[in-house]
Amino acid sequence: MEDEDSIGRRIAFYRKQRGLTQIALAQKASVSVSLLRKIEQGARDATPVLVAAVAKPLGVDVTVLNGQPYDREGPGRDRIHELIPAVRAMLNYWDLPPDLETPTRPADQLIIEAVAIAHLRQADRNVEALSRIPAVLLEITAALYATDVPSEQETLHDAAATVLHPALSILHATGYDDLATITAARITWVGDRWGSPLVAALAVHTRTSSMLRYGTYDVGLRLTERARADLATEGTDADALRMTGSLHLRSAILAARAGDADLAAQHITEARAITDRLPQDTDHLWRNLAFGPTNTGFHDVATAIELGDGPRALTLAEGLDVPATFARTRTAHHFMDLARAYLWQGRYDASLACLQRSRELAPQQTRHHPTTREVTRMLVRAHRHTNEPLARFTAWMTVN
Repeated sequence: MEDEDSIGRRIAFYRKQRGLTQIALAQKASVSVSLLRKIEQGARDATPVLVAAVAKPLGVDVTVLNGQPYDREGPGRDRIHELIPAVRAMLNYWDLPPDLETPTRPADQLIIEAVAIAHLRQADRNVEALSRIPAVLLEITAALYATDVPSEQETLHDAAATVLHPALSILHATGYDDLATITAARITWVGDRWGSPLVAALAVHTRTSSMLRYGTYDVGLRLTERARADLATEGTDADALRMTGSLHLRSAILAARAGDADLAAQHITEARAITDRLPQDTDHLWRNLAFGPTNTGFHDVATAIELGDGPRALTLAEGLDVPATFARTRTAHHFMDLARAYLWQGRYDASLACLQRSRELAPQQTRHHPTTREVTRMLVRAHRHTNEPLARFTAWMTVN
């Protein structure tokens, strides 16, 4: 992977196109000139915080600077892109029923189908999941408008949320932020129709995914605070507590990206207090938030990395005992984070090993993530001599 394909090169291109000097862009983005210069030269990896900071004054989407969506053309075209037109068509149906050629299945069968799709996403089988989502969600939507039986409506709302959340996760991961934003709005619609505080909280959690990417951390923090206050009326219900904990973890990352270490630590502490009451790791299917001690530990490491504290992140990671049965996609993301921390410490072999571990766990997610590409590019730059494992990994990144 060459520097010509780096985020830094894209930043430099749009900066010059806008007629901005490095000093002017650094001032507008509130970053140091030396850091911006190193990133444009390819001597430093571009973090999500930096990319979000410069995207706004450049008037460019974050996905454009990241180069996403990846692999849309040529012999290495990713299969995921063939599925996007059907997703766009599906998202047009929400406030009116679609016309289907065949009758809809019963609600209890549709929820089974929805859960199966959620499991596919958790297993990193994104292409298979996204290929099934449009038809199933259209059927669920049609069924919702065809019944006035409260129990069936509740099951169908549950099924809709179960399908929409993995759809949003896959769309974000592959760089289709416009569709992910629409999908988040659909989750809000489901919550409003259902009247479920948990789905309302899930909608907030999904909305803040875009806020993390685009740097509106203060708005995200206010939204998550309000959502936690709304959930407090649910008392000590286990699902409400787990959702509250997940919102604390999201707030920790928002605070870390905003540079507020104390607030990030406070939210991690609040999440740990909930894990003391609910010590079992859980995968929530439609919530897909994998809350518990393990994910709280992952977020503790991630906040240190977001704050630029590589040594602390690696120390925290050493104390983690990750169950083999834990969600593969979340564990893979943890190893992607660690790859960046090891890179900063000059431990290049360990950094590559983390990327390789992430690939083993969740190859589709790993290949689509900007962190993988930035860290891999930096590792190629750091190795002056041939490194066969790195060469193989780079080849995997660039060819399907």
